[in-house]
Formats: sequence, C-alpha cells, structure tokens
Amino acid sequence: MIIRGQLIAEAPIYRGNARKTLFTRDGDGSTRMISLAGEIAGTAESLMDAFIGESRNGRNIGLLNRLWQRLYGKSMPVGLITEVDCRLKQEYYNPDKFFDLRMGIKLDKDRWAAEANANYKMETTFRNCVFDFRLMVNDKMLKSEDNQAGLYYLLKELEEGRFWFGAGKTKGLGRCRLELDASLPKPVKLPGLSPKANHISVNLRLDAENPILIGWNWGKVESDQPSFVDTNGKLFLQGMSQIPGVIRGRLEIAIGGNVSDVDKWKAKLARSLPRAITGWITQRSSRTEAAWTFPKAAVAKLSKGKHAISKKVLSRIEPLIDRKFPSREAAEDSFYDTLGKNAKKSRRILDILEHEQKVVHELDRDAWQEMAGKLGIVQDIADDLAAAMDDQSKFEKLIIKACEEDVLPGLYNQVDQQQKLLQSDVWVDEEITTRLQHIQIKNMLMNGEITERQWDDPGAVPKGVTDGIWREFLQSHNRVRYRHMVNSRNLRKSIVNDENCIAVLKAYRDHTRVELSRPENTDFRAGGPSNREISQAYGKPYDKVFMKMFTWSPSVQEKGKWEVYIPGSTIKGAFRRRASQVLTTLWGEGRETGDVLDWLFGRQRQPGRIQFSDAYLADPDDPQKVWCSMDGVRMDPATGRPIEQAKTDFLFAYGKDLSFRTRLDIDDVSEKDMPALNVFAHLLNDFQMGDIPLGGEKTSGFGWTQARLEKLTWLAPKADKMTEKLFGNVQLEKDGIWRRAEIEGPDAASIWTSFAGISKKDMDDFQEPRIASRGFISHSSFGGYSGKLMIEGTVLTPVHVRESGEPFYTAVLNGEPVNGWDFFSISPPSRDVRGDDNSYALPSKTLKGMIRHIYSIASESSSPSTDISKMNPADSLFGWVGAGQNQALMGRLVFDFGVFENIKTAWFKVPYPYGHWQWTGKEWKNVPGNQARFNIIAGLWRLFPNVPLAPSIERLDDLVPDDVQANYIRAILPGGKFHTSIRFWNLKKEELQRLIWCLEMENGMAHKVGKTRYLGFGSLTMRVLPESYLIDWNARYAGDKNGKWRKPLSADQWLNSKVIAHHSELLKALNAKSL
Repeated sequence: MIIRGQLIAEAPIYRGNARKTLFTRDGDGSTRMISLAGEIAGTAESLMDAFIGESRNGRNIGLLNRLWQRLYGKSMPVGLITEVDCRLKQEYYNPDKFFDLRMGIKLDKDRWAAEANANYKMETTFRNCVFDFRLMVNDKMLKSEDNQAGLYYLLKELEEGRFWFGAGKTKGLGRCRLELDASLPKPVKLPGLSPKANHISVNLRLDAENPILIGWNWGKVESDQPSFVDTNGKLFLQGMSQIPGVIRGRLEIAIGGNVSDVDKWKAKLARSLPRAITGWITQRSSRTEAAWTFPKAAVAKLSKGKHAISKKVLSRIEPLIDRKFPSREAAEDSFYDTLGKNAKKSRRILDILEHEQKVVHELDRDAWQEMAGKLGIVQDIADDLAAAMDDQSKFEKLIIKACEEDVLPGLYNQVDQQQKLLQSDVWVDEEITTRLQHIQIKNMLMNGEITERQWDDPGAVPKGVTDGIWREFLQSHNRVRYRHMVNSRNLRKSIVNDENCIAVLKAYRDHTRVELSRPENTDFRAGGPSNREISQAYGKPYDKVFMKMFTWSPSVQEKGKWEVYIPGSTIKGAFRRRASQVLTTLWGEGRETGDVLDWLFGRQRQPGRIQFSDAYLADPDDPQKVWCSMDGVRMDPATGRPIEQAKTDFLFAYGKDLSFRTRLDIDDVSEKDMPALNVFAHLLNDFQMGDIPLGGEKTSGFGWTQARLEKLTWLAPKADKMTEKLFGNVQLEKDGIWRRAEIEGPDAASIWTSFAGISKKDMDDFQEPRIASRGFISHSSFGGYSGKLMIEGTVLTPVHVRESGEPFYTAVLNGEPVNGWDFFSISPPSRDVRGDDNSYALPSKTLKGMIRHIYSIASESSSPSTDISKMNPADSLFGWVGAGQNQALMGRLVFDFGVFENIKTAWFKVPYPYGHWQWTGKEWKNVPGNQARFNIIAGLWRLFPNVPLAPSIERLDDLVPDDVQANYIRAILPGGKFHTSIRFWNLKKEELQRLIWCLEMENGMAHKVGKTRYLGFGSLTMRVLPESYLIDWNARYAGDKNGKWRKPLSADQWLNSKVIAHHSELLKALNAKSL
C-alpha cells in the first residue's frame, strides 16, 4: 500500500551538520535538490534524522519508529513501513535553488553580550514550503488490526502538527504537518496508548505594547570599506518592486549586466525605462483588424464583358460596396440577404471579395492606469497618450516626462541605498575567501600534491597556501584521517558543498540588500545645499531593523516575501538565561541547578524537553503604522555636541495592534519531572509579568514585553496523577487515542500560579553581587540590590526632544527649506502614516544618557575604560563596548520611555546663531561677537545651566515660519508631567545610593535635557515614587501570590551626598533657583 500526501513545513526545516551552513543536498549536491531523509543510512547515521530505520549501533532510530515507541510503549513492527520518500515540490524552489538563511548568536552568561566565535548560520527551507510525501506499507502486515490502528493514529499525530524533523527542534525549527491525499479508513479498535505518553502545549501571545526590537543580522555597513564595488544592474532592478514584472524583465535584458559606474547606469535607466513602458503599452494598445470588402473598382468591372452582371443586380448591392465586413461569412450573409432569390445567379460577385488586415492603435486605458498606479505616476496623461498613439516620438516624450518627474527620482534613491549597502556584511567576503582557499587545498589533496606526512604536520605548509589557512583547515578537519580525506568521492562532494556555500552566501546577501534598500527600511536624513532638507533621498538603511525570514508563496508570481518574526532560539535563550539567573541565585551552581536546566533546555547530545517555536505575526500584513523609529546618539561630555560616528537609529515594533503568537510543547512528563515543571511554571509567570526580555537594546527599555497565556492543551491517556498535579480537576474529553483538556483565557493564565515554590529556606535575604573571573559584576545570578524605581518628572522650562524621522512641518522660504519639528513620540518615521493620536514621550536613550552623564561626574568616571577588567564606575553600571573580542558588557539598568500625560504644548521660534546671548547669573545679556559660555566640571564634563528662556526665543500662536535663520520646535510647557521606570539588579549599596541621588538630586537642583538647553529649554525635576521597590528573590519564588516579595523603597533613606564626587560643583552647576 502506498500512502501519499503533502508534508507542510509550518516552521523552517534544517537538515544537515550543525557545524556547517548548507541544507544537505541530494546526491553530490550539484543539482541543489533537497529531500527529507527516508531511512537512516550513511556516514552520519548515528546523528541524522530520518523517518524510519536504525543506526548500526541501535542508538539512533527513525522519527516514526521513535513516535511509535513513545505512543504505544513498544517498537514499531519491523517491516511495517518499508519506505518513505519526501521531496520538496518543484514549485517551492527559488530559481537558484537556495533557501532562507537563519543566523544566531550566543550570549556570554557573565557579560550578557555576544560571545566571540559562537555564532551560527543555517540554510533552512522556506516556511510553508511543501514536500511530496510517499509512505509505503507492507500490505500483509497491515491486515493486523493492531498495526492498522497503530499506523492510523501515528499518522494522526503528523496531521495534528505534533511532529518535528531536522536540527533545531527546540529552537523554532522543524515542525511539520501532514495532509493526506485520501483519508485512511478509521480503525474500529483503538490501539493501546502507553501510560507514559502525554503532551503539553502552551500558546502565548506577545503584544508590542512595550517596544520590541529583534535585530536582523544583515546590513551592517563598514565605514572603512570602498565606497563602491562592482555589481550588476539586475540586482538594482530586483529592489525596484514598484516596477511591474513585465517591464522589469525588459529592463533586465537591456541594462541587467555589470555596473562599474552608477551614474552612467542611472542614465541608462532613464533612457530604458520610458522605452520599455512605451513598447509594452504600444503592444497592449495595438490590435489587428481583419476586413472583407466588395471593392468599388472590381464591382464596376462586373458590368462589362461577355458575362456581365445586370445593372439592376449591381444597383441592389451598391450598399455593400467598400463596406468592411469582419469575416468572409459575414460578407456572404449580407450578399444573400440583399439579393434574395437572385443571389445564386450572381454568385460570381463573391469572387471579387477582397481580404485585408490593418493594425489599429487605440490606448488600452485600463493597462495604462494599472501601470501608472504601480509606478507612482500621478500625472493624468491618458488623454494625451491616446491622442499620440500614431506618433511614436510624441508618445515616448510624454512617458519620458512622467518618468522624470514621478518615477526616476525615487528609483535613483533606491540605487543609492543599494550602493551604500555594497559596503555591508564584509564577513561574507572573508568567509568566501576562506572557502576558496579550502577548495584550493582540497584540489591539491585530490591531485596528490599533499602527502600524509604534511597532513599530520601543521608546520608543513603546502606551496601556495598561507600558514594561517593551512592551520585553520587542519583544525576544522582534525577528526578526519588522511585516507578518508583523499577519498575522491568525498572530496568532490566537499568541493561542491563549498561552491554551493559560496553561492548561497552571495545570493542571500544580495537578497537582503535588495530588501534593506526599500523605502520602508530607509531613514530620513538632512541634505541639500543648506543641509536642512529632510528626506529619504539622503538617508541610509536603518542601523537596526526587525528580524526577517523569507517565506515562499508560489501563487504570488512565483515569488516569496519577507516576514518579520521572533526566532524560537531567541525565546529559548531568554527563558534559559532567566532560569539560569534565578536558579543560580536560589540554589547555587550545583548539580541540581544543572540537571533542571538540562531538562528544560538541553545540552550537547541531549535535547531539551521544551520545544520553543518561532513567534509569528498574528497578521503578517500589518500596516506600516506599527513600525516606529528612534534615533540614538552619544554626546561628547565636554562639548555637549553629538558624536557623528556614534549616531544610530532603529526601526522597531510598537503598539497594541501588533501581536506575535508562539507555542511551547513538552512531551511525556512524569512525577519525577515536577521540580523542572515548577521552574517552568515560574518562568511562564515571569514572562507574563514582562520580566523575560527579548531581543536587543534591553537597557533602553526594548523587549520587556508582557506575554499572555492564551491556551493550555493537555493530552493524556486518561485522567491520572499528572493530570491532577498539573491541572487540578479539569475535565478530559475524548480525542482519538487521547483524552484532551483545553484551558483558555484567564483560567489558562492563572492555573499554574499555584505551583510549588522553588526557593530554599536557608537562603540569605541579601547576597553580594557575583564577581566574574575578569573582575566585573556578573549577570549570571542576582545579588546585591535589585528592584524597580518608579519615577515622576515635572517640566520646569519648555522641553523639546526632536521627533524621529520626517519633520511635522516643511515649507520653503526664499528658496530654502524650513522645518517645524514636533516633540518626540513613539510613532512611525513617515509623517503620512503617523496619525494624530501619538503620545509624547522622552526617549529611553535620552533619559539614560542624561542620568549617565550626571552619574559619570558623581562617580568620578574621568578615566576611560580600556579593558573589561578595568572599567570606570559609570561604564560598569550603564554598560560598555570596547575594542576586541569579548569586550562588551551589558548594563545593570533598564530605562523605560518617559510618557507624558495631560500636557500642554506650544510652538517656539529659536533664531540662530545665539552664542552672543549670555546668562550673567541674574539676567540674559546680548554681547555681540561672543560665543556661548561653557560650564565645565573638572575640565571634562559640560553642564548647561538652569535658566529662564532667552529673550531671543519667540512663542508662536501658530506655526507660520518667517525666517530661514531659525529653528521651529514644539515643546512641552512647564507643569507637564511624565512617568517612567528604571529596573535595576546586582547593584552595590553605593551604586544604588548614587543612582537615586542622580535622579532626585537635592532641593533647588534640576536636570537639563533635549534641544536648545543653552537658551533655557529643557529644565525638569525627577522624584522617586513610593511605589518603588526592592526584590526579595527568595520570597518571590517561594510561591508568594500577594506581592510581598516587593520590599518598599523609600528614596529618602537612600539619599547620601557622601558618595557623590564633585558634589559642590554639581550643586552650583545644576542650581535651578533662577527659574
């Protein structure tokens, strides 16, 4: 019996060596075709995944064998399934037969930053791709009722999507679902289910009500790279998605070759695009008309000669003369109708029928409107085009004008973006160079140019190979003996794999460059003659955009699309880090901690028990308004000016309309697993409380999202002790071989909150922060002081922090652009999609930078950090990135956005330059020729004084710019309040005292933030609210439901000026009594 169907990859699949990149190809790899292994066989039999079979040592069995064993508690009958064939359907291949590339990093547990040389990359199938599935069964064995029932419900598990194939099963990869071509007959008898079999499924929803940014690994531009590298026009054209495919195809033929001069290529585009549009529209608007006529001259001849037609007959057909008929049949019908009974006698007239064909040009308006809409041509030129259909030159001139005004400027911008991206991801070039050298060595091995003696000696470098590459090659093949290495079949396959790997890296980088160059991924920058025009034309791809994967959709013009997602590896890593921190804090680093972590998350050669899926968008076609932007810039502490090289910008997810869904699965839990399940329940509770951050920029408030547990599903053979322990007296319903319980909504969210505590009674309330081996405070556990500061800020003088992206208002005065800048809000960068309901906020990076500057002074952090083991106090607390490997440390503070409520705003005109306005200590004075006066502490740190607005500032009733030598800004007026919070952990007593002082300071002092601080803008105060708390870790995980683990924190008890360096200078510099 042959069972056929389709295996759908609900998550990407990776099949291959975990140390390599490529998905394993069929045969020698030259065809680049892929399949999922049917039976365990070959040199990788001890580790590979396959549907059926068994390795020679018996330790690795097929996935279906394993599933049968799990479900029924016994081995699958030998020979029941004789063969499985599972090949990717032809329509799910890209033209180059390469797929998506998934990359990840490993975070160091002490530094909470990327670990050098521990990243990975895997070529995975496209999500939603489909494999042809064929399973052959022994008919004779299938006659057994037990075998028939067992196979039926085995395949039911695949149909329900409870089946994983390939590597990375616990990191979001490999989940499949089977759709059979024909339903199998349902067996009368149910197979006996193993009492050990069960399944937990946890469905979670992640809303982006807290900003979240999972950074994509691509598009990193190296400034020291050449400004231009040869590319090809086809790559540029692929990025121009607004050009319809029929036009792009013509352009690829005309200008798709190598590009050595971008400006010349743009000129070719300007000529070729209108020509291609003209050719296509002309073709669509042209049709051939056939005509049959009775020519007048030929009819006249019929009245003459020996067998002349009577004049009476000819006069009757006169209406038919020179009349155009669409076909001969139509002409003959009219002839017979006109002459009636006399027609037969005069059939000779039909012999003169003349056939002619004529090309008619008439504008296809529907085709033109569709073309113009896709290209973005806003001019209404349809009537002019229709009138010029017979004048090719005039027609093309109309198209040229429309393209020059409405289309080409945007396309030129995209070309410029792609040109900038040619400097990105240089690691690809480095890896390609290495692989090419590997290919050279393998060819030398094949040709006998490297001896066995050389193979065993790193110092015996072959001729033409560098010392470093030879040693690296030997190290990467240190487990391979010479006689296996020189096997010609293995070498040829290895060389093909290297060639394919080079090709996939090149192709995927080009693919990402095309995506990153699109307008939605391009920031707004200043440019133009006066550097005041804000446009994407001067922009570049955002420094960080959200993680994307390529999904295949053969129904959409044989092309796929990019989708944002959160990798399962990111979610798993975040859970593992939290579990490790908590358990190391509560239990120490002993065997008990290791055993639970291994059970939950796995270790080498032991998969974790939790299978984390990727988090996919609930609606992949969410509008652009959910993608918001924020700029970040490091300020020079001495000048107060931004450091240009340290500017960054992000495109991140935010808003209640943006939701991700993910799923966690666990199989076959038992009573002995309860300690690990207790920990898992606490982790889920932490995730719902927003205490397990995802992604990057965590210390700037990103990723601390509060998950919602939407549904819990429990499958078991019957209601048993595990059912009661996990779900109480829940009712189970029959579902095939299972008994099922589904708990949804608030009940699901609360059901596991009553699990047993995991704290140890003998744990001290306070532990010193753990110190890493290199001398810094480690993130591996919680110690010292941890908690959350709730903060309220009050505006004293108008505050302006400039919005990110496109300015709120633009105008042109005297030929120069003038901008009106709104206050920052968490909103999209494009003015057209922002809407009117955006809430104003102080960016988290702005707040962090403001407090860090004060803390640097207060902690005397004047000496620059040179090594992670020798950091100054500010870098130790706020985080630091140094030069070299493993020289980055995440901070121990998290700043949220400061959101304003019920505030008043006004527009202000700020003329410049303004250095001649000087604050004397009592009043502003206009001192022509002078420059702005600095207030410098210890010759290093600049602070702006808290002063009233300078007389040059003009408050406006309406935004009506009248001077190009001025900035126009909207500011929050005095009295406005904002609220924010700061998470902290592992702080020493002195650090927490100093932090609280830097926030509240002392009576009569105020902070300065935002733009135009010199002229009096930006003064505000902050106070730590009574809701602030310290965390008692032991009480938190002891099963406390009442929140008693939150220990009240009173700021007054922590204010201590004795820990403040430069105290008197700060009192003077930040005095606000003049306000």
